[in-house]
Amino acid sequence: MAEARAEVRKEDLVNLVQDLFSEGRVDYFLGYQPGTVKFKTTPLIIKKGEDIQKLAVDDYGHYNLTFYLKEIKGRVGILVKGCDSRSLLSLLREGQIKREDLYIVGLPCPGQIDPKKIAAALSCEPEDLEQIFRRGREMIAKVGGQEKTVSLTQALLEKCLACRYPKPLVFDTLLSGEYTAPISPMKRPEDDLRPKPAAEKWAFWSAQFERCIRCYACRNICPACFCPRCLVEENMPQWISPLPSKGDNFLFHLMRLMHVTGTCVSCGECERVCPMEIPLMKLNEKMNDDLKELFAFMAGVDLEKALPFRTYHQEDPDDFIK
Repeated sequence: MAEARAEVRKEDLVNLVQDLFSEGRVDYFLGYQPGTVKFKTTPLIIKKGEDIQKLAVDDYGHYNLTFYLKEIKGRVGILVKGCDSRSLLSLLREGQIKREDLYIVGLPCPGQIDPKKIAAALSCEPEDLEQIFRRGREMIAKVGGQEKTVSLTQALLEKCLACRYPKPLVFDTLLSGEYTAPISPMKRPEDDLRPKPAAEKWAFWSAQFERCIRCYACRNICPACFCPRCLVEENMPQWISPLPSKGDNFLFHLMRLMHVTGTCVSCGECERVCPMEIPLMKLNEKMNDDLKELFAFMAGVDLEKALPFRTYHQEDPDDFIK
């Protein structure tokens, strides 16, 4: 069932992209293509007609394609899920991209499948999964030739469980399909770290950042990181040593957190690609909750809303000033 639905959407998408190129409306198109291993879909940058047939539409399009808009110049078509459109709005609000250069194609998303979560639910390794498909409101995984059932909450990316924007907030064309959240948005579980004493929080993050190998995968995948030259690469003066150490790791992660404040939409890409599995979303979600509480601001939902750290009002809270 899922495969048939995907094929119909792929045909619609291929026809649309062919028209965009033949009419000279785009120079590039950003979409997805099948990966080289099971249950993997990778980004596809199309700049010539024959590549259009490589387009894929499935339930493994984890990547936030807006990341590539920072590098590609010219008229660009892009495929966006509802959550991705928030990053798009943030980049527009920051002046990093121009709306007139974009052709935005909205993609209905039934929730992106996380094979690691399914494997954990079935007490097996991801490599043991032979097939994954949908059956109504359940997910079926075949392991050792047997079909096993898991719930959507056990199968989808964590961000999909709290989906509040299943329909893109900005688009030129919407592909046919249902633009509804995969499940009723769940309230995010309370972070058990927040109420703990400062000493325990310090100990927790000290242990986490000590494991960081400074591969910069979190920075490199982030749509909100768009500085031409990162502060970690500056050597006149040198703010941070290029070698990983607990102190400099702390400095890197906290400075990056502050740098993307107001632009980060909690897309979760930084945590998803971290090879050390550092829970970076604990920091991002705390930051975004504080922005909502202090400034009634949520990144990526309003092009007109003033950016909190770039706008001053006389009535702004100042309790932090001693």
